[in-house]
Amino acid sequence: MTESEAPSGLDPADIDFEQAYQSGTLVEGAVMDRLPWEIDRPQPLLVEFERSGRVTGDVLDIGCGPGDTAIYLAGLGYQVTGLDFAPTAIEKARARAAERDVTVAFAVADATELGGYDSRFDTVVSSALAHCLDPEQRKAHVAALHRVMRPGARLFQLCFSAGPHSAGYAPYAVGEDELRAAFAAPDWRLTELRPGKLTAIKPPPAFLELLQGMPLELDADGHLLLPVWVLEAERV
Repeated sequence: MTESEAPSGLDPADIDFEQAYQSGTLVEGAVMDRLPWEIDRPQPLLVEFERSGRVTGDVLDIGCGPGDTAIYLAGLGYQVTGLDFAPTAIEKARARAAERDVTVAFAVADATELGGYDSRFDTVVSSALAHCLDPEQRKAHVAALHRVMRPGARLFQLCFSAGPHSAGYAPYAVGEDELRAAFAAPDWRLTELRPGKLTAIKPPPAFLELLQGMPLELDADGHLLLPVWVLEAERV
């Protein structure tokens, strides 16, 4: 089955992430207790990245959602800013940070603009954001990232890769060629690009409906594993 023939559970034009956080509904008729990316902990790939010593200085968690990654990094002592387009996500993130007694500068922001943060960050982590932006928005997003990062700053990004079944769960899956072109010289130095797996929630019936019969890969705890690109790039 080709990508064009794959069943599509998501119409990108219909996704309202603010409404999703308020109602638990990504698509009409599919209500979930938690949204698929709300795993209540940082992505295992992000944990590996931090443990390897590649998180430094002032950190931006872009598309932070309810704050799991930002709170994790702040708990390790990093100065973290968490930004998301959805006000309800930011409210949830602030409440979680307060519960766990960590300090994170959470704010609502447009990932294609990031106004007011020029040359602010040494590390940017981005999990499950880029594939929520259409191709033109992604170009603006990459330009905004370059502007808010200091020379030599490092970006760690996870985004859904285009594949035989990605239309069933990815708003805008991303191809390898696009990523290599977006993070190329003279503005960037691409240091890693490889396949990996993003951890999602244990799939409830409403989520399984979105996946429409695609073969599922689960971890030992029953969490869904979905194919992503693992990208690391240095801002020149």
